[in-house]
Amino acid sequence: MIRQRWLRVVPWIVTIVIFAVIFQRISLEQVAMALRRVHLAPYLALMVPYSLLYCSLDAFVLSRVLCWFHGRVPYRRVLPVRAAAYILALLNPGLGQGAVAFAIHRRESVPFLEVAGTLLFLTLLEVCQLALYAALGLFGFHSHLRAAFVPVYAVLGAGLGGALYCIRREIDPVALVLTGMRRWRTGNPTYRAPSYLPRTSLLHTFRQARWQHYLLVLLYKAPNFLLAVVVHYFALQLFGVQVPFVHLLGFLPIVFLVASLPVTVAHLGTSQAAWMYFFSAYGEESQLLAYSLVAHVTFMVLNGLIGVCFLRLALQERPQ
Repeated sequence: MIRQRWLRVVPWIVTIVIFAVIFQRISLEQVAMALRRVHLAPYLALMVPYSLLYCSLDAFVLSRVLCWFHGRVPYRRVLPVRAAAYILALLNPGLGQGAVAFAIHRRESVPFLEVAGTLLFLTLLEVCQLALYAALGLFGFHSHLRAAFVPVYAVLGAGLGGALYCIRREIDPVALVLTGMRRWRTGNPTYRAPSYLPRTSLLHTFRQARWQHYLLVLLYKAPNFLLAVVVHYFALQLFGVQVPFVHLLGFLPIVFLVASLPVTVAHLGTSQAAWMYFFSAYGEESQLLAYSLVAHVTFMVLNGLIGVCFLRLALQERPQ
C-alpha cells in the first residue's frame, strides 16, 4: 500500500522539482511576453490538421496489427475506439491503452489479454522507433557522445533481442540465467533444461510476429514522425524560434524519447527541459519554454476533442 502511494506521488514530485528549477532561470513574465507575440490562428491552422492526421495514422497502424494477429478488424471500427481513448489518455496513457484493449475485446470478441499484448507490442516498437531516430541524432550531431551511447544501445539491443527470443521459444529467462550460473559455479557441464514460460495470451502477438511485421510497423509509423518534424519546424517560427530543419530532424526524436519517460505527470517537465537543452542555440529560453508548453497542451486538448467527436461511435456495441 505504501509503495503504491509512493509510485503515485513520485511523478508529481519530479514534475514540481523540474519546473522549480526551470522557473528559477526564467520568470513567468518572460514566458507571458513570449506567448503574447504568438500568431494563434496560423498556429492552430498547423496543429489541427496535424492532430487529425496523427489520429488517422495511429488508428491505421492499430487496424493493420489487429488484422495480422486477430483476424480482420475494419479501419472504420478501429478509428472511433482509438480516437475516444485519447480522452482517458489525458489522465493516464496506460488507462487509455486499457480502454482500447477493452473496447476491441468487447466489440470484436478478441481475448482481452491478446489485445493488451498487441498494444504492448505497438508501445515497444514506438519506443524502439524513437530510440532509433534518437541514435541518428546523437551520432550524427553529437559525435562526442558516441563512445558513451554505443555501449548503451548495444546492451539495450542485446536485452531486447534476448527477451524476444525467450518469448518466441517460451523460455523463462530467469531460470535460464540461474541454470548458467549454477553450471559455472559447480563446474558441472550437465545440461539442465530451463523452465518454460506459461502460455499466457498476453504474449500471443510477440510469439506470432515475424521480422517483417516489426519492419512494417516501423514503416507505417514513420509518416507520423516526419509530419511532426515538419509541423514543429513551421510552428517554432511562429514563436520566433528558427531551427534548421536538419537539426530539428536530428534532435526532435531525442526530445520525444526523453518526454516519453514515465517519470512525470502527463510527460510535463522532462519535455520542457529537453526542448530548452537541445534548442537553446536557436532561440531564447523563454520562447522555447512557451512553445513546448503550448505545443504539449494543444496536442493533448485537440486529441481530447477528437476523442469526444468519436465517443458516441466508440460506445456502440459493434457498428456495421
